[in-house]
Amino acid sequence: MRSRGTPILLVALAFHAAALLAQASPPLQFMQAALARHRIVFLGDIHPLAEPKLLVARLLREQTTETGIDLLALEVASEEQSAIDRYLASMPEDTTILLENPRTLRSHWGVSAEYLDIYRAAYRWNADHPERPIHVLAADIRGWPMVALTEHMATGGFVNRDVWMAAAFRKAITAHPEWRTLIFMGGYHGLKKVGGEVRLGQAHDRFDRWFAGYLADDGIEVYTVLCDARQGGGHGATRVFDVLEPPAGGKDIAVPLDTATDAVRQPLYDVEQEGYSLEFWPSRFPLRTAADAMILFARPRPITLLRP
Repeated sequence: MRSRGTPILLVALAFHAAALLAQASPPLQFMQAALARHRIVFLGDIHPLAEPKLLVARLLREQTTETGIDLLALEVASEEQSAIDRYLASMPEDTTILLENPRTLRSHWGVSAEYLDIYRAAYRWNADHPERPIHVLAADIRGWPMVALTEHMATGGFVNRDVWMAAAFRKAITAHPEWRTLIFMGGYHGLKKVGGEVRLGQAHDRFDRWFAGYLADDGIEVYTVLCDARQGGGHGATRVFDVLEPPAGGKDIAVPLDTATDAVRQPLYDVEQEGYSLEFWPSRFPLRTAADAMILFARPRPITLLRP
């Protein structure tokens, strides 16, 4: 465990972290229990890493009909829905439909074997359970990632993206209120009661909420599970991970968030890269008000690229 702060704070964090880690459970079982208890569960992806995608595929393969996922919402541009539907309807299974439409596989992050395996797990479930199929929703906005002509277009698209995604998703679930739903998107989209400010060059825009936050504001309950791991900067995406980080060579764990992590008063690291910056607003808040649980990956692996 590692953190920064006064000795008193470090001792307090160590005590609370130990109490929280005592509640830890394996990620698969934790997610299965979450899906059994909640109608809508959000699982945060870490785009360059394999583990979150492997977890989703395993959830689909090992689910039961009693607590099965009816709708899987993916961070894929909405115009790819027809390709996804054609793949799921193909017989025999034809993965070339997805590979020839690489945006279904989030090609801007790299077409990966792990993301393809999510679709394949859904396909196999549907083949074995035609009476209870998994519906896959391309839940991102049309044209994303967009090609912006100006800095202001880029920041404007960024701040409007989540509110537009939330509006479209709301329509999809309203039509089927009985469906159990798993949302799989980059982790920030699962945050509630938090907004931010994005800057690109001289342009900047502020937004009030992320995707799950807009849904929560409309009274739609979303159970958010963030994933985190040590990444390129030598730390996690959250300072809570830095406090709870599994030991080297340890096991992946899932923990519910409670008051034990409130001492981490600025839980999210701002993002800075290549002229782009993202600051969270407010910057100081208990992470448990924005998310419900965390999965901590001890030995993350990069995705397996199928093509450059």
